[in-house]
Formats: sequence, structure tokens, C-alpha cells
Amino acid sequence: MKIGIIGLSQSGKSTVFSAVCPHHQESHMGAARMEVLRGITKVPDDRIWGLEKIFEPQKVILAEIEFMDVAGVSGKKAESKHAEKEIPPALREPEVFAHVVRAFEDDLTIHPDGSVDPERDIENVEAELIFNDFISAEARLEKIGRQARLAGDENAKREAVLFEKVRAYLEEEKPLRDMKLNPDEEKIVRGFQFLSLKPKLVIVNIGEKDIPRMDEIADQYRDLLKGSHTDVVAMCAKIQAELAELEEDDRAAFMEDMGLSESARDKMIRKSFSLLGLITFFTGNDKEVHAWTVPRGTKAPQAAGAVHKDFEKGFIKAEVYSWDKLVEYGSESEAKKHGALRIEGKDYVVQDGDTIFFRFNI
Repeated sequence: MKIGIIGLSQSGKSTVFSAVCPHHQESHMGAARMEVLRGITKVPDDRIWGLEKIFEPQKVILAEIEFMDVAGVSGKKAESKHAEKEIPPALREPEVFAHVVRAFEDDLTIHPDGSVDPERDIENVEAELIFNDFISAEARLEKIGRQARLAGDENAKREAVLFEKVRAYLEEEKPLRDMKLNPDEEKIVRGFQFLSLKPKLVIVNIGEKDIPRMDEIADQYRDLLKGSHTDVVAMCAKIQAELAELEEDDRAAFMEDMGLSESARDKMIRKSFSLLGLITFFTGNDKEVHAWTVPRGTKAPQAAGAVHKDFEKGFIKAEVYSWDKLVEYGSESEAKKHGALRIEGKDYVVQDGDTIFFRFNI
């Protein structure tokens, strides 16, 4: 999964990126000096350490997330009819946006619009994403409409009808993540990587003095964002970036002193998992214990395919333990004795925390 961190100049988005990925790599794209910074981080999951005690594997593999600090968002609508070409290609990569909004005061760091106004900044960035999608939808509609007229392509005609709806929706200045689409329509629209279709986590970047009111501030802005597939967290990015540089024991002590129960990285990952509807299942043996991430509602054969595509093709059955039962009984053999093992077929919907042994025939 990729989380794209976006925000206006002086919002603290690069500080947020440093907080979640203190050891990152620079990435140069095209002629831009630096359009995107990338960093990989492990998804924290204490459940896997319980499984490590049972299987005693040679290695433990946590799920991974790529954070991207992406430039290219200004909070202003472009006037050019080719505005979509001004959007860096990397901005279309993430599955979810983390939009950093400035809520801290600092006389030495001037806001590009002259004043600190989080509501205005949220609206302006959203409007920019919608506008760029509108330009992209118009371009696609022009192309597919021509194909429908000249070639009489029935698929093109159906797509043209869909994109007429998409364009009209965007013209009302509403993000595509709120648009009601049937599964077939959603599949087509998702393929175009529209910016306003992506779930969005708004990060209200507060000052140190507001840390005690962090949850209250998040709730305040959450009430303003009434659309679907959005959520809000409040954090002091400056403090979180400092925490990320500390050793683990020192970090825990500092967080306790500050009244912080969760790091910026953990909070962003947890919220992003929820927005995307993701769950984690595990596989394990004496060689490795591995955490895998799949969408909620995934059936056993598709989960097997996340491990290896051949597992899905030759899927026979899944031997499933609930994570907590396996840890409770301390071993596979004890779990089996107590009836904790379930044999599931192709229609089984994988649950968060399942530990699965896939049986397949290639």
C-alpha cells in the first residue's frame, strides 16, 4: 500500500513524512529536482510476535507501507486546459492521500495565503483535485465519444455515458470518492486513477501547546468532513519528527511525558487501513511467519493468491486458526485438540487475524 502525503507549502507535510519515515530515500523524476520522497516502513502488529513464539521461525516478515511525500499540490485551480499534465505522475500512485493541513501559528513561517485557516486550505486542495479530475474526465470523454460515434463501439458508448455522469458530478465540485457507482462502473473509473476518488486522511498539524486538545481538534474537523472515505487525525508534526529520531526506550518515555499514546506512523497506518478497508492475515511455519494485507471481504483463493499466484490457481482448501486461539493454546497440536482448526473452502471470507495454511495443487 502507498500513502501519498500532500499539502500546501509551509503546512508541515515534509515534517510529517520525516516523522513516519526518518530513514528515507530521495527519488528524482523527469526534469524535476525532487517531485517525491519515498520511504518504506513496517506495519506494526503485535499479533505476529505471539505467532513467532509458536513457530520459532528463521525470520518474521511484517507487512510494509510506502509513504510518499509528493509535490505538485498548490491549492489553486489551474487555468490551463492541459492542467492535468501539470500533476506529477507520482501523485496518481497512492491508494490513499494524507492531506497535511496547517493549524499551528509561527511568525517565522509565513503561510502562502497569508493566514492560518485550516478549513480554507482543506477546501482549496479538494477543489484543486476535483478540477484536475474534471479536465481529465473531459479529455477521456472527448476521446471515447469520438470512438463511439465513428466506430459504433457499444463498449465505448457505455463508457461515454458513464463519463458524462462523472463529468457532471465533478462539475458540481464534488469529489468522486462520494459518487455512487455500481461495481462495474467503479472498476472502470478506478482505472483512471482520479485524484478525488482516493480516500483521504486529513492531518491537522497543530502546535505543541494544542497537544492536550488533540482528539478534540480532530473531532471538530471530522464533523466538517461529511463525505465518505475521509477521516481526520490531529498531531504535532514537529514533536512527532523529534520522537522518530529517538531510541525506542527514550521515545516511549518522551511520549508518556507528552501524554501521547500513539506515534504519528502508527496512527496514520491504522486510519489508512480503515479507510481502505484492509485486514491482515498470517501464514507461518518454522521458516517464516508472514503478515499479509488484503481488502476486507477477500475470499480464501484470492488471499492464497496474495501469497503466490500459483496458490490461487491450484487452491484446494484453507486450514484456518483464529490468531487468538492459536496463541491461547500455544501450539498447532493443542489448538487442534481443542477444535480450533477450521477447514474452509473457496467461499470462505478471510477474517482479520486469521492464521492460514493453504492447500493447493499446481
